[in-house]
Amino acid sequence: MHTILVVDDFASIRKVIADTLKKYGFETLEAGDGEEALEILRETHTKIDLVLTDYNMPYMDGFGLLKAIKGDENLQKYPVVLLTSEKANDKKLLAKEAGLNAWIEKPYKIDSFINIIKYTIEKNNKDVGI
Repeated sequence: MHTILVVDDFASIRKVIADTLKKYGFETLEAGDGEEALEILRETHTKIDLVLTDYNMPYMDGFGLLKAIKGDENLQKYPVVLLTSEKANDKKLLAKEAGLNAWIEKPYKIDSFINIIKYTIEKNNKDVGI
């Protein structure tokens, strides 16, 4: 079973996403912003298979979280997917250059969402030799 860290500043959105993921067999952990997510990634002993984060959040946004994860040799193994209503192409390009694994725009279709999550986890596991 794969575990996904869901990062969003709105608890209601985290719950909807977590409930959806659980219906498809995923375990979830939750964080309210990028700083909390980094703390969980550094301190948890649970295997996390993917970080699913919103782009726009206070304290540390999704792009800041992405850069922090990909810039830390102990964390860079975690694939990061941005789930956002952000549509700016320059932000997508910057995120890709920073190491983003996938970008999902809200609103999304459930099947496509789950397929991207599964594909990203499987690809990452192959890339890191799991």
